[in-house]
Amino acid sequence: MDLIIVGAIIKDHKMIETAIASAPEYPFSKKYILFDGPAGPKDAGSLMEDVYFAYTKYIENKYPDFLVIRFSENVYFREMINYITTVSESERLFIIQDDVQCHSMDLKQIEIQMNSLKNCKILCFPHKYIRPEGTHWYEIMDDAYPIPFIKSHGFSERVFICDRLRMMEITNELPKKTWRTQYFIEFIYQNAMKSAEWRDASDNKKEHYWDMWGTYFHHDIFHTHLCAKRKIT
Repeated sequence: MDLIIVGAIIKDHKMIETAIASAPEYPFSKKYILFDGPAGPKDAGSLMEDVYFAYTKYIENKYPDFLVIRFSENVYFREMINYITTVSESERLFIIQDDVQCHSMDLKQIEIQMNSLKNCKILCFPHKYIRPEGTHWYEIMDDAYPIPFIKSHGFSERVFICDRLRMMEITNELPKKTWRTQYFIEFIYQNAMKSAEWRDASDNKKEHYWDMWGTYFHHDIFHTHLCAKRKIT
C-alpha cells in the first residue's frame, strides 16, 4: 500500500503537516505528496503562488521519505488521483487530503479486514458517526459484522483507502458532467444518488452500481476536518 497526501493552495499551509503526522504507522511501499497547481491565470506569478511554491519546497526538504509531485496547472483532486494511479504500483492507496487529521487506527488490522471482503474496493473514514438510517451522503446497505465496516452507497474522499486499479478505471470512465463531478470523485456517486433515475431504480440496479465502486465506511474510526478554505474556480 502507498500513502498519498493530496495538497493544494490553502490558507494555512501548516495543515498539511498535521495531515502527514496523523498518517497511521504502517510499512508503506512508497509515500507521495501531491501539490496541485495555481487556480487560474490571476494566480500565476502572484505572491500567493510564490509562497505556495516555496512551501512545497520546504515540505519536500522536511520530508525526504516522501516523493513530491507538483502540478504546473490546477487539475483538482480527481485528476491528481487519476495521475497517481498510473504512477503507483501498489495494490491499494491510502489517501489523505491536506486539510484533515486522521484518527488513530491499526492499519495492518484494517488491511486484513479488507482482504476478507472480496468486493471491498473503497473504505472511507467519515468525519462523524453515521447513524443506522444513513444520511444524505451515505445510503446504508448492510454491515459486515463482526468486521466494523458498513456497506453503503456514497463515500467521503477526505480520508480513504482504495483499490488502485479500480480507482484508475473510475477516474477514467465515469462522467464529468458538472464542475463537482469533474473535480471530485465523491460527487460522481452523490450526483447519481440524487437523480430521478436513482429514486426509481430497483435494488438490483443500485447493487450493480455499487459493484463498480465497492464502497464501505468504517463504523468507528473517523477523521477531523481542519476547515481550511481553498479557492474553487
